Amino acid sequence: ASASAAIPWFRRARRRWQLWPISVLAMGCSQCKAEGITANFSVLHSPTKFAYKLGTPAGERWQDGDIGRRVRESRRIVVLAGAGMSVAAGIPDFRTPGTGLYDNLGKYNLPFPEAVFDMDYFRNDPTAFYTLCKVLWPGQYRPTLAHYFVAFLHQKGLLQRCYTQNIDSLEVLAGLPMEALVAAHGNFDSATCIATKQKVPLEEVKEAVMAGVEACYELNRRYGGLIKPDIVFFGEALPLRFSEHSREDLKSCDLLIILGTSLKVKPFAGLPGLVKPGTPILLLNRQQVLRSADVFMQGDCDDGVLELARLLGWEAELVELHERESGRWLDAKGEIDTNNVV
Repeated sequence: ASASAAIPWFRRARRRWQLWPISVLAMGCSQCKAEGITANFSVLHSPTKFAYKLGTPAGERWQDGDIGRRVRESRRIVVLAGAGMSVAAGIPDFRTPGTGLYDNLGKYNLPFPEAVFDMDYFRNDPTAFYTLCKVLWPGQYRPTLAHYFVAFLHQKGLLQRCYTQNIDSLEVLAGLPMEALVAAHGNFDSATCIATKQKVPLEEVKEAVMAGVEACYELNRRYGGLIKPDIVFFGEALPLRFSEHSREDLKSCDLLIILGTSLKVKPFAGLPGLVKPGTPILLLNRQQVLRSADVFMQGDCDDGVLELARLLGWEAELVELHERESGRWLDAKGEIDTNNVV
């Protein structure tokens, strides 16, 4: 494609996100300079519109057409999703400086930010977790474009499974069947008394959480111990479903897409290492967290999947699905109708 054909995309990229080819040299295009596009975006330019470094010993280069072709040709795509996928829904991620959840927990006087999800700390003082639960409880947020993109992959028959670190269940609300999802860190779909191992009706737990910390303590007394939704805390084992499927799914996948994760929490962080050598890896993320990724699309997840949908020829269809389904969660006032969401 010509340089002039690339300009409209670069205008959008300048405002919102970037594609980094890791080691491609600047080309010095006069039209880009005329548009005021310099520095990072000049690195993107090549005679074939975009260039991507392929993470294989052969050093082969991907172009934008290669991405669409390889996704369409795949039949066993595995998606790894993190908190960055839900940021556009209004749910903060954990580690972004300034806006991340861990940077905004000072009011709870925690010994360290991660203590809010630490089992030992929870046993000693569950106040911070119960307070945070009220903010995170599903029914207050609706799926993002990235969630619908994953569901769209399933509809197209291309998705093997999605592994998510998120506890918000937005993938399911976007239409992804439960059998196509592994919630690696649990979710709010059930709750347990950790002293008696008794399951507690979820509506009772939700009612207590929304009423406040004292109501949670009263519920604890009624059931004879601390109650929490079945979210995986530090120090707890991951759901059995994770170990049952992860090794085989990753070994057999023919494309790995990683969306919005820092890949810092194990064992989830080790999943990319399970793919066979030569398996293509697409990373859509704010930071470069996996040097072996074949394509790194830097920026927010929604922007990344929209560009990916454009390369696949699915852009209009995906946007229409998102707009149609998003309206389903709203009441007459344009606010989220929790009767539809939960």
